[in-house]
Amino acid sequence: MKIAILGLGTVGGGVLRLLQNQPKTAHLEVAYIFAREIRHPSLDLTGIKVTNDVDEILNSDVELVVEVLGGVDIAYDIHRQCLARGKHVVTANKDMLALHLDELAALGNQYQAQIGYEASCGGGIPIIQVIEHHLAANTITRLLGILNGTTNYILTRMTQEHWTYQQALAMAQQLGYAEKDPTNDVAGLDTSRKMALLSRLAYHKTVDWHQMPIRGIDDVAYDDIEAAKLFGYTMKLVGQSEFDGEHVSMSVEPMLLSNSHVLAHVNGAKNAIFVAGDAVGETMFYGPGAGSLETASAVVADILFIERFGFTGNLVADTGAISTKASPKRAYYFRVEEALERVKTVLNELGVELTHWHEATQVSFLTQPMTAEQLDKIQQQLSVVAYYTVEGV
Repeated sequence: MKIAILGLGTVGGGVLRLLQNQPKTAHLEVAYIFAREIRHPSLDLTGIKVTNDVDEILNSDVELVVEVLGGVDIAYDIHRQCLARGKHVVTANKDMLALHLDELAALGNQYQAQIGYEASCGGGIPIIQVIEHHLAANTITRLLGILNGTTNYILTRMTQEHWTYQQALAMAQQLGYAEKDPTNDVAGLDTSRKMALLSRLAYHKTVDWHQMPIRGIDDVAYDDIEAAKLFGYTMKLVGQSEFDGEHVSMSVEPMLLSNSHVLAHVNGAKNAIFVAGDAVGETMFYGPGAGSLETASAVVADILFIERFGFTGNLVADTGAISTKASPKRAYYFRVEEALERVKTVLNELGVELTHWHEATQVSFLTQPMTAEQLDKIQQQLSVVAYYTVEGV
């Protein structure tokens, strides 16, 4: 099978190295590389045509194109042209897929071209094939994921080393975990796109990540992390979605996880994805969420799968049953500028039970699960400084 690699950055370089050095891929030929400049002089480009003309690749006899350029519009156009020519595509481009995967899947099916995107949602963690094939006997009811290594590193340092958000962010940037402009990560956008792709796959429903409630970690205060620790909880940026057989509800937000929850112990730049199915029960998949060879591992796995099985069909989600609903009852953590007795009075009047509390400069407390209406009333009647969803009361 002849292959073209579009983009020779961190991931593209890792893909080329694996294809050249892994014995299982010795029979595959990298025929073209699309790159405007070569930033890795140590890469072996012997026998490979390097070009900055994508049309040269589109018009060639290449059978599979690896797209690791990033971005949306240009990548989307390239995907469409590849699929319309019957060329299989493997990509890690979650930003583009979150917007266009439904259309591209239908186009690929029309021309019998496969789309592989294992690397888009969990870096080196195998999750796409797991959900699509290995858990196919299940009706998946819930996804819960720590899907961004940058934010997980920041929250881990704040929790374990007592750093401020700014200190942890600066170190993440120094180590290369965070970009100079970290908005995509810390505002929760990266996680939301991954959750949209995973939810679409798990529930066979089209989802619009723009409609997903999203909260990032850029406003997280050290005081809330410390209070959570006192109550036996750990703060993580979590993407979650639930499916009741008809409706899908999704969110991305900093969440307090009980220390008994498996995701509470996923630290540093690692990622993890928790999947609940009606037959298998609760499962978790853990590993590196990013990195050159780590992400390349998932890309090359897709290449080998397509090379072995060819076109197997792309999932076209059920567009006739898209719907969202208000989230089910949730427990919450609050920090308020109120006296504890005032807090107890208001919660009692609203029929909300208080489970943990701590009095310091301000009052912090946890509640039993409540409705969205009760949450709104608490915010109206108390001077809420911060609040977070709680998992595992």
